[in-house]
Amino acid sequence: MSNTGIRELETASLDLCDLLQQKLAEEHSRNPRETKRSALRLALISAIRDGVVRPGDRLPPEAEIAQRLSLAPGTVQSALGQLQDLGLIVRRRGDGTRVADGEPIGPNVWHFRFRVAATGKHFRVTSTRVEVLRTNETGVWSEHLGEGPYTVIRRRMSGDGINVGAEMYLPAGLINIDNIELSELEGVNVRTHLEALLGKRAQRLRTTVATMQLSLRDAAMFDLVPDTPVFFIQARTRLSDEKPLYHQNIYAPSDLLALEF
Repeated sequence: MSNTGIRELETASLDLCDLLQQKLAEEHSRNPRETKRSALRLALISAIRDGVVRPGDRLPPEAEIAQRLSLAPGTVQSALGQLQDLGLIVRRRGDGTRVADGEPIGPNVWHFRFRVAATGKHFRVTSTRVEVLRTNETGVWSEHLGEGPYTVIRRRMSGDGINVGAEMYLPAGLINIDNIELSELEGVNVRTHLEALLGKRAQRLRTTVATMQLSLRDAAMFDLVPDTPVFFIQARTRLSDEKPLYHQNIYAPSDLLALEF
């Protein structure tokens, strides 16, 4: 590589680290209790979403990110691992870390994955809004989880100009959700996050897919267009000790996304 090419790579790395430092400060100001891992993950997602780094671009080495941002190497590795779980980046020995573009489904992606119908590329979630609530309402989840109350993790996800909604029902006593910052649930594979919190592995139980039209209420809840067809996906898991972990409902526009198992 020429000296000019090396300087360009160094400049790009410097610019990205400077931007990440700024976004980390913004995240800390917005939520002082947020972990450094979560703040770095969200800062990187923001950089990908805003086009600062594009598919195929190489990120700075983990050691450089840690040094420049005054973070522990383990914090950087953990944040990058979560982005890899989401399919946003690809980490390969000898090639470093790159922003993903149409990568195959990884081992931590369960149930299904979407492709954008217009491009054929994998749908990438770059923005997530999360709310957590408790409910005694019974539904199809009750036959799997048993009697309530339940904890509901509701997410509104978007990327590639497309919105997707998800509701995950868990037994209320399974985890103390009050101690979890909502930002910890943004931009993560929630299943693997729950596994880490519980110290247990999840097992696939059943996934079903149908198509339907959303009610006005549900469409408004998930920022989807009413009276348009959506994939309605129900996914259930249990823990390695056979106790139920979650029942999840997912709503995705079937005219914009293709479903891949």
